[in-house]
Amino acid sequence: MKFKNNAFDNFIKTNLEFQKFLSQVQKNDYCFWLVGGCLRDFLLDLPQTDIDIVCSVDPTDFARSFSSTVSGHWFWLDSHRKQSRVLLDSGMSFDFAPLRAPTILQDLELRDFTINSLALNLKSFMHDLELLDPLSGRIHLQQKLLHRCSHKSFKDDPLRMIKGIRHAATLDLSLSEETQQEITLLNDLIVGIAGERIRDELGKVFDSEGVIAGITLLIDTGLFVSLFGPADPHWDQGAVLRDIESLKKKIKQIEVNAGERFLKVSSKEQFSLKAIFLFACFVYYYSPKQLSHLLHERLRLSRNFQSLLEELLVEPDQNIFTFMATIKGKRRQALVVEQLGKYACEKMFYWGVCHDRLELDIALELQESFNAEQAFGHIPGLLRGQMIVDIMNISPGKQISHIQLELKQAEIKGEIVTSEDAENWLKNELLFDNKVT
Repeated sequence: MKFKNNAFDNFIKTNLEFQKFLSQVQKNDYCFWLVGGCLRDFLLDLPQTDIDIVCSVDPTDFARSFSSTVSGHWFWLDSHRKQSRVLLDSGMSFDFAPLRAPTILQDLELRDFTINSLALNLKSFMHDLELLDPLSGRIHLQQKLLHRCSHKSFKDDPLRMIKGIRHAATLDLSLSEETQQEITLLNDLIVGIAGERIRDELGKVFDSEGVIAGITLLIDTGLFVSLFGPADPHWDQGAVLRDIESLKKKIKQIEVNAGERFLKVSSKEQFSLKAIFLFACFVYYYSPKQLSHLLHERLRLSRNFQSLLEELLVEPDQNIFTFMATIKGKRRQALVVEQLGKYACEKMFYWGVCHDRLELDIALELQESFNAEQAFGHIPGLLRGQMIVDIMNISPGKQISHIQLELKQAEIKGEIVTSEDAENWLKNELLFDNKVT
């Protein structure tokens, strides 16, 4: 089948690194094929970020040489299988691997889904390109159908079950009846997969526009039960999915209206903020037993992400959002946000803005005040600890932190404003305590 694709042609014309790659391929004696997801994305006219290359021999030396040519960063993906990556400054990556079978056609048959079992021989690039498609992946793509390559696909790598659902969610595809039945039959195999791999695929599902379809498939195939056990007895799937869809729309509205002012999560974190919020909403209703253990063992979440997720599951007192809407003054605003505890801004947007308890403009102003007043991760008190020790004539210890909290509460109420006010407030408290004694 001849390969004529405008997206592919435009990519070659505009991408200098790929042009250099092709030039090196033509000078090499071995066969190179463009394979898998990048060809699928060309056919779908989607942006390219990952280029997958298969070689007839170990491509490591070639990959390292190419990396030097384009000033990229080369590193192993799997040294045992001789799979490596060249990462460019632009964010695009070139993944290199040797054939996993004696021929390219046999290699393609070992892949996960037919839409990824495509290849182009780059050695014939100067001639007519022929698309290798032994399993009718291009037809399945036109039919918007996701079909596994063989009966061994999920047994060879059970993560492919979640990866398939991720493809369905992100590419707006439907699982073939046979493929969905096999996932349902083999879903318990997923527990043997490394948590990091499961986590990354789930993160992409919850970050996708098709998150509702993805969650539905994860539930219908039994994968969620295999990962997290049964849902809470009061679980209402239809109601939960409606809430998640509503939350997704709200987050999108916030992202559009707030732009760069909307809080961001670290680029090192495993989920986007959208995925974190949607996953928190799902887990809140699903209510699996031994959640902390499951998050660690099944998903291998970082301590930071696990802590954030568990904090989001605890709903704050609604009165605090009512009060937030009325508070004035940057320091008082910051102190009110601080009352939400760890991950205060995330809680404010999730439980406040996303649940229509706080206006977005007010939340953005509060976030700005909170960030401006912080120092070393917290808002300093009006009085240093040693000053409190001297005024109260007490020993340093946990009592100091308690007094600092009382002073901040007095600030929020408007009883004190300056450090002098705080000092007088403490002296009055001490005098009152002495009178009571």
